[in-house]
Amino acid sequence: MAEKRKRKIDDECWQFQEEWSLKYFFIKSGEKALCVICNETVAVMKEYNLRRHHQSKHQEKYAQLEGKVRAEKFSKLQNQLTSQRTLFSKSSNENDSLTKASYKVAYVLAKSGKPFTDGEVVKECLLEVAEELCPEKSKQFENVALGANTIARRVADIGENIVTQIAKNASKFRHFSIAMDESLDSCSTSQLLVFIRGVDEDMNITQELASLHSMYGTVTGEDIFNDLKKTFADYNLDWTNLSCLTVDGGKNMSGIKKGLVGQVRQMCNEKNILQPMFLHCIIHQQALCAKYVDISSVLNPVVKMVNLIRSHGLNHRQFRDMLKDTDTESQDLPYYTAVRWLSCEKVLSRVFKLRKEIGDFLESKGKPQPLLSDEEWVWKLAFAADITSHLNFLNLKLQGEENLVSDLYTHLKAFRSKLVLFLEQVQANNLTHFQQCKVFMAEATAEFPTSFACEIIKDLQLQFQQRFSDLDSKAEEVRLFQNPFEADVASCPDELQLEVIELQANDLLRDKFKEGLVGFYQFLPKEDFPNVKTFASRYLSIFGTTYLCEQTFSRMKYVKNNLRTNLSDDNLRSLLMLGTSNLKPEMSAILASRKQFHHSH
Repeated sequence: MAEKRKRKIDDECWQFQEEWSLKYFFIKSGEKALCVICNETVAVMKEYNLRRHHQSKHQEKYAQLEGKVRAEKFSKLQNQLTSQRTLFSKSSNENDSLTKASYKVAYVLAKSGKPFTDGEVVKECLLEVAEELCPEKSKQFENVALGANTIARRVADIGENIVTQIAKNASKFRHFSIAMDESLDSCSTSQLLVFIRGVDEDMNITQELASLHSMYGTVTGEDIFNDLKKTFADYNLDWTNLSCLTVDGGKNMSGIKKGLVGQVRQMCNEKNILQPMFLHCIIHQQALCAKYVDISSVLNPVVKMVNLIRSHGLNHRQFRDMLKDTDTESQDLPYYTAVRWLSCEKVLSRVFKLRKEIGDFLESKGKPQPLLSDEEWVWKLAFAADITSHLNFLNLKLQGEENLVSDLYTHLKAFRSKLVLFLEQVQANNLTHFQQCKVFMAEATAEFPTSFACEIIKDLQLQFQQRFSDLDSKAEEVRLFQNPFEADVASCPDELQLEVIELQANDLLRDKFKEGLVGFYQFLPKEDFPNVKTFASRYLSIFGTTYLCEQTFSRMKYVKNNLRTNLSDDNLRSLLMLGTSNLKPEMSAILASRKQFHHSH
């Protein structure tokens, strides 16, 4: 015999009757009946249940109330209940708003890299403003929790939310690349940065700091590789989708045997997967090209002169006072620092411009510099300042967060062509593109040191040819990615040839291409050009430089300075993530994840 189906309350379809309000002091609350006297609910809205509740608990006190008096009593009780609900709702909303305000202030402080204790200063400022503009609201401002510990918790919560967003985006990546670098913080702890740049099916680009690993032991290629694998596991990344690994020139990173690059290659061979592209940061390579060129005969005396003036406070003050009497008052001598890419040109150019003032000052101090009056040496100084100026111009073009690898390669090719032109012109004693040399030509009697200049330019040509040979090997693919409409179809990969022909015949897509490369590939119909989009997503994801790492290390020096050496690794990670992220924290999601909304927690 079939089991008898249990009757459900919903099947009865009991409807609340308005007359029950005055008879039994009940109102409808959701799917239940609520007694306005004791605030108890009755699940099944049957008159029998409501009458039984009223007679058993409230009949003795309210039976004598009739007519208008009974209606007024019911209305009063109903209004009291509504006021209580409004009060609780208002209190809950107020705590929610106070907590959200605290999170927003914490986010601003973290984004600016400010200490957690600055939250208390911000609160004092808020109270002063409230006292002047809206004194009736000052109590609410006072309840905003901005203590150091609270700000630290808020920053950690926001950091977790950013990680969650990155992980969500990473799950959609078609291709992604990694840029890595490591440096010491103010406590001599090695901090390893891992940036990720991924492209999804719709060609949307996500570029974020994926992780920061604090390394207290050795920093070998194997150690770095283990931390990289942890990052892959945290974000559930697939090694087969890795397009490129971009690192600096350290042996623990770029070593092809025991370095990180060697470890990744070995792992790919073991798993029988396609190896990603390996790039040595283009900016680092360019800086190494510049450092390789031997201008020590000029740079060493210049550094010595600058140090004689700058390393002694009295000398420096007197030198600046002397400049006040000339048109060069606003100028000063910068230090040369080998690790600062742009400092060489700055110090050479400044010494060339102030060579007469420097000579007079050092002679007055009993330390004359005969090189400053040697025209042959000054010619070399002028040329060194000019050639390093061109190198600096290239370096600045290579910097930036949004540069595509095709843009970087274009700048490199342009500079190589410039070197060819420079060599031809220098050999013909044409100094059109060397501004400092043109200035000195008007007063010099000695001849321009052609052999010195030609040797430097030839050395640069050789360095740029050797150091960027790995990128040159991908020149055809880079060109295809940068402008598929001008590509030679026969030289394209087999799987792209037919699609490239279709692409080149489409005038609408050619017009769209003129609006921008990223937008063009996003606009490209994936059902018609699946292979081209896959190819493009790989190159869109590539980091050409570790510029983001260098920029973040500069921020790290500011965030974890000598006054904040006790900053924990977790807090440092959160601060750097918030400071570099392009994502906005999802405040509603953060608040929803909290179990309590009291403003002080």
